Amino acid sequence: MGDRALEGLRVVDISQGIAGPYATKLLADSGASVTKVEPPGGDWSRRRGPFPGDIPDPGKSALYLHLNTGKRSVTLDVSVPSGQVVLKKLLARADVFVAGEKTSTLATWGLTYDDLCSTFPELIVAQVSPFGATGPYADYDGNSLTAMAMSSIMYNTGEPDREPLTTAGEPGEYIAGVQLWLGVLAALGNRASRGGGDHVDVSLAEAAAAADEYNAAMYAYQGAVRRRYYSRHIFGYPNDIVKAQDGYLVMIPGAGGFPSPLAGDTVSPMALLMEDPALDQSAFFRQGGERMIQWREFDKLIEPYLSTHSAAEIVMTAQALRMPFAPVPTAADLLADEHLIERGFFETQPTPAGELRLPGAPFRMSETPLRMTPAPALGDANAEVLVGELGYTTEDLTILSDRGVS
Repeated sequence: MGDRALEGLRVVDISQGIAGPYATKLLADSGASVTKVEPPGGDWSRRRGPFPGDIPDPGKSALYLHLNTGKRSVTLDVSVPSGQVVLKKLLARADVFVAGEKTSTLATWGLTYDDLCSTFPELIVAQVSPFGATGPYADYDGNSLTAMAMSSIMYNTGEPDREPLTTAGEPGEYIAGVQLWLGVLAALGNRASRGGGDHVDVSLAEAAAAADEYNAAMYAYQGAVRRRYYSRHIFGYPNDIVKAQDGYLVMIPGAGGFPSPLAGDTVSPMALLMEDPALDQSAFFRQGGERMIQWREFDKLIEPYLSTHSAAEIVMTAQALRMPFAPVPTAADLLADEHLIERGFFETQPTPAGELRLPGAPFRMSETPLRMTPAPALGDANAEVLVGELGYTTEDLTILSDRGVS
């Protein structure tokens, strides 16, 4: 028995980019043996960057190096019959097969769950695609931006008289990656208790929609459509990003931040924070509706305090008053955060780009700790896997390479 939770689990992953590779990164860091099957030109994330010095190099892409820790790389063109033959030899030894293609593409390659389940009845096929394996949109292309748009999260972000906005980065991809990882774990649990494989089908758009706070429920129960509200939280204002003297912070006074009938003559935490008990007599402090409707006037009321105090000072004082304020750190601030350093969230890994500090897993396990090892070079395990495990000869390897299959 190994010292990591998923030791002995064998995963074959043909997905590229973010969602599938992030799910298999979490599996690999938990101890699974993940064979990353890349096209001969490599996962497209190798060409995405960022790169050291902005000089493109497929071996030094920070995105690739982050998403593929703990794996081994085999190059194989699975879109051609000879590549599919090799892949199926890998699947005969695997517990989980991860794919990031639409069903129509997998069907062309003979790699859908229906194609595989009779030959590999215990295999878990985990598929992540823009809109899922079935349905009217199943053959559409998409990415994180389309997922956020179709989730309704984007509809409610931004100013009411302007176009909807989305957050930076690729949140839809990472949300889907986490859901794919959870689906695989659930399928493994079912196989352990009842036997048999499974088809885990994750849609980027549905994964993002499942992360929606309450828009669908609000409409279902009330018939109401939440409007965009200047990128502010429409209820309980201020739940907002505000500017301090030296940066930004999230202001969340919480239930006890303002005066209430139950508070008696005590000074509210917000008035204590701003060092002005008289503020409790203001309509803005006593009535949440007034703060929401006249938010610009409320902002003017608190701006003098914010502009003369640092974000760290405000957050520290607010936390002491039981209000969950938080700083909005830059990337440099995040890397220097004492809490994350103490927890060992960032790990330094040797890579072709030099030593990189990469984000670790978003969870901890006391008895079976996760362990991150560097991402593989392109095709670094071709001989190990194809010759050492599948029984091909070195001559076979040369032929596959010469034909562009490996």
